[in-house]
Amino acid sequence: MNESGKRRLSLSWGAATDQGRIRSTNQDAMHTDSGLFAVADGMGGHQGGEVAANIAVRTLSSAKHDSLENFESAFVEANRVVHQTALTEPNLHGMGTTLTAIAVLGASDSRHFAIANVGDSRIYRFNGAEFEQLTLDHSYVAELVRREEITEADAATHPYRNMLTRAIGVHSEVQVDSWRLTPKEGDRFILCSDGLTNELSDIDLMKHLLQNPLASNAARALVRAANIHGGRDNTTVIVINVNIENIQTSEFGEDTLVNEEQSNSLISENKRNRLISKLFLRLKRTIGFDPSDVKNLEES
Repeated sequence: MNESGKRRLSLSWGAATDQGRIRSTNQDAMHTDSGLFAVADGMGGHQGGEVAANIAVRTLSSAKHDSLENFESAFVEANRVVHQTALTEPNLHGMGTTLTAIAVLGASDSRHFAIANVGDSRIYRFNGAEFEQLTLDHSYVAELVRREEITEADAATHPYRNMLTRAIGVHSEVQVDSWRLTPKEGDRFILCSDGLTNELSDIDLMKHLLQNPLASNAARALVRAANIHGGRDNTTVIVINVNIENIQTSEFGEDTLVNEEQSNSLISENKRNRLISKLFLRLKRTIGFDPSDVKNLEES
């Protein structure tokens, strides 16, 4: 019998999303399952952002993401599908979306994450005393900050703070930031749209993580806090908790065990994506639709 030790990666997660206190619709989208976590923040005219975000997430989740190379290719494919859709549907012209995601790599590489990002949605990692933003914002003001031409405080009020330098679907080609990361025991990851980070500081994010050990509670608390602080935009948050156990290989045949916590959307995201697909088909037959159609479709 093989008594050699190995590590089992166990994840738990929770997610929440809200349209905020000002927006009439929620143009964010997300995906959570055992191998892929993604957040997209859509932009565009009449419902275009909502369609772009959901197309991007759906394309990403349908593609292979069992290696870093395949994961990056899935982002490129999402860009192609969103861009092509915008070209063929006049009422969706100019739509685009951010896309940030973590993929758990295959069994032979199960102790690693693949991370990829386009736009200004973010991924953070918190492990006790250390809190860090893993992704770079692809925005005009972020570029100015990195060149030390303006300060972080200036960026918060800059007139072009919402101007992205990279987005999914806006151009025929896209540059994707991607890399591998080894999760550690006790790591907690936040994936979020800028509706969260425009309202809360890093200190606020850490405070809510510390106060809410359960990932589902932390996600709810963060979205609720963003709304309390103004709720000027849609806010979507995924929180992932990492636990790594040393086990005997004779006891378990799998490297990775993933446990899901309750999703906290009013409509489950997988169901919501299906509803958006139905709405997109309606777009082909009409100039627009009422956001209340989401509720009507759910009931039908």
